[in-house]
Amino acid sequence: MAVLPGGLAVAILASVAPVLASEPAVPTPVVALRRAWEAAGGMDALRRLATVKLVIDREEITLDGTQTKSQLIFYVRLPGPVPGRFEIPAAGVVAGDDGSGGWALIGGAPDTRANTPLMMKRLMTTDLFPVLLPFSLAWDGVTVTAVRPGTVNGRAVWTLHVETVRTFFYTPQIANQWTVSVDRETYDMVRADSPYTDLGRGITADGMRITWPTRQSIGGARLPTLMRVNGLDAQGKENAHTRSDRIAITQITPKEAEALFRNPSPQSR
Repeated sequence: MAVLPGGLAVAILASVAPVLASEPAVPTPVVALRRAWEAAGGMDALRRLATVKLVIDREEITLDGTQTKSQLIFYVRLPGPVPGRFEIPAAGVVAGDDGSGGWALIGGAPDTRANTPLMMKRLMTTDLFPVLLPFSLAWDGVTVTAVRPGTVNGRAVWTLHVETVRTFFYTPQIANQWTVSVDRETYDMVRADSPYTDLGRGITADGMRITWPTRQSIGGARLPTLMRVNGLDAQGKENAHTRSDRIAITQITPKEAEALFRNPSPQSR
């Protein structure tokens, strides 16, 4: 084994030490989550909001160039996703889950399908999970498995590797392994990626690249007013499938929230 002369060894160590000192230690998942929540105003501030109404005005352009506009209305007791309620005005849909099971009214008539009690929470989760990041990383069924250093468009980030249970979203066409990137210094949200899925037999779905260009402070919690989604192809490259969600969030009083989540037709469950 070669032995370096003492002076040379000292010189090499001296040149390496500043580099080592400049590299921050990779945070544990627990630390990364806590810092991300703090950067977004803190979990306590979110919980103090109690119940909020989110009006989402959505514009989407599919791969074939088809443009659609829609509106979704959510009520959710934070940190979510249930108790919750959602409405699709154009379709006459009102649905919710008070925490004991879901219900839905379509055109005023109860939806009596057997899977309705299970699916309502999953439907709300699918839309609200990216909107409420990083707070939604605390939801049941979500695990941060690792944190790794990375870059997003030249910006130094910590990338949280996230895994959800198989039944988390309403469809298996949404991947259950995501990455969520936060600024390496401030822990502000930078981007979330959900990869392209291929379930076989020709069943595929675009992945999603999600950003939040603007946020507002409500009761100290920083929540998005705009969320942009770009489709991802099988190689992880952005494609022409895009979506823009403009989000208006208001706090609901306890009196207003009282009857929001209860099944208006409990005999239909």
